[in-house]
Amino acid sequence: MLLWISNCPSPQELRDRLLHDETFRRALIEWLESCHQGQYSVGDERDIGARIKERRRVQNNADMDHEVLFELEQEAIEGTYRDPVTTLPRRPPLDRDSNTAEQWFFSVCEETDEIVYLCNRHDREHRKGCLRGKPAYCKARYPRELRTQTVVEPDSGAIRFKKLDPWINTYNVILSYLLRCNTDVTCLLSGTQVRAVVAYVTDYVTKTPLKTYKIFEIVKAV
Repeated sequence: MLLWISNCPSPQELRDRLLHDETFRRALIEWLESCHQGQYSVGDERDIGARIKERRRVQNNADMDHEVLFELEQEAIEGTYRDPVTTLPRRPPLDRDSNTAEQWFFSVCEETDEIVYLCNRHDREHRKGCLRGKPAYCKARYPRELRTQTVVEPDSGAIRFKKLDPWINTYNVILSYLLRCNTDVTCLLSGTQVRAVVAYVTDYVTKTPLKTYKIFEIVKAV
């Protein structure tokens, strides 16, 4: 999916304003960071993995709070655990005030973290055919470079976004919550990036799952 913003400045105009207009630079970075992120919203990978494991498997742990253990047992017995990748998203409460809306969005962020953990993480051992060449390198460019904050390079005007987890795609919380699958969300701030993505998307949606000789065999049979 490729979204083009109407009346958006050209990549060169954006670059010029990023370099010379501090107010515009701050506003643009704030908006772009609200569109996609390169880290989990609530906790880190270890926290989210532990939370999923706890919800999936109830263990008789003597140190666990009795009420928590009872809730987990009931969840397992009643089959109420929702695997976020295989279930539909919950809609926001109809009768909601600001506190209720805030609580609902927090639960959205928690659930999206689980979706990203299950779908958006790259295999740390590179066991899914991503290694190429000698010496071997990951064609998907993992692990990604980490940054504690978003910066604009003074020479080129390129934006280097904040990235706190090296093994996940950049994603949008709401989009991942609704689609519930692997996504990769980014902004295109150069003509080269736009052309590359247009070519990639076009090639992806038009590729055929059949080999050429199979297509000819089907045509001949028809």
